[in-house]
Amino acid sequence: MLLFAAAAWGAGYTFEKVVLETLSLRWLMGIRLLCALVVMTPFLLPRLRRVNLVNMLVPGSILGVTYWAAFSLQMMGLTMIAPGRNSFLTATYCVFVPFLVWIMTRRKPALRSFIAAAVCIVGVALISLPVHGEAGGMGVSLSTGDLLTLGGALLYGVNLVVTGFLTKEFDAPILTYLELFIAAILFLGCAFIFDPLPGPANFPPKTLWSMVYLTLASTLIAQNFQNIAFSQVPAAQGSLILCSESLFGMLVSVLVMHEELTGSHLVGFAVIFAAILISEVRIRRHPQRSGQSGRP
Repeated sequence: MLLFAAAAWGAGYTFEKVVLETLSLRWLMGIRLLCALVVMTPFLLPRLRRVNLVNMLVPGSILGVTYWAAFSLQMMGLTMIAPGRNSFLTATYCVFVPFLVWIMTRRKPALRSFIAAAVCIVGVALISLPVHGEAGGMGVSLSTGDLLTLGGALLYGVNLVVTGFLTKEFDAPILTYLELFIAAILFLGCAFIFDPLPGPANFPPKTLWSMVYLTLASTLIAQNFQNIAFSQVPAAQGSLILCSESLFGMLVSVLVMHEELTGSHLVGFAVIFAAILISEVRIRRHPQRSGQSGRP
């Protein structure tokens, strides 16, 4: 489920780029979340009637607000720095997650989680950052755009860790529904205040088809898959799997947008795959049989 979510979100960057040619970010997010809610409601109506929504309103609001705030900060940063730098800094959420788990639970994650996070961020850097210098490329100093993007990455990490906790206590599909509902209200409210009202000219065929993908795959299916999976997978491991969205994003961009695939990208893919293996594989030492050793 997490790999599918990462693939859906990675491919979504290409479709978002198409939609943003005619729609503002707030309208894009608000409309896609609203459409996803419309599709989800008939299927979840029996469950919505059974659960106590009052008890789930606070958890759902926490997820919705952190989702909205993280996405907003990331996109504000994107207006100030180069896309490669923005995507690299955003992916640092996989580094934040083990520490956030440690802070919130007072339980130190396994050493492999920290090693895997460090390896993963190297792989993301190889995919996201330009090989040759460019305006807005990686530098030592942190600009306002860098700080906003890092703030968004930190909030993505908070959202993932809190999701991991809450989905073990509450119904995951209902939590996802409330998360999208709260985020949709915030995005649409800000769109009405700050952005001009879109008209028919803002929805050419390529925008409509891109919105269909973003609604069904990137929002409806991927967000539900992520929240359901986090009820089974520890947050530190899950965040690393989701980090592979940069891999899928590059592959789709190469296939659809004809972006150049370099040796650095291929090495980055291999490094991210290695990070996921480090996180997932557990080596257990089995005791030797008594016939082979003097100790049991």
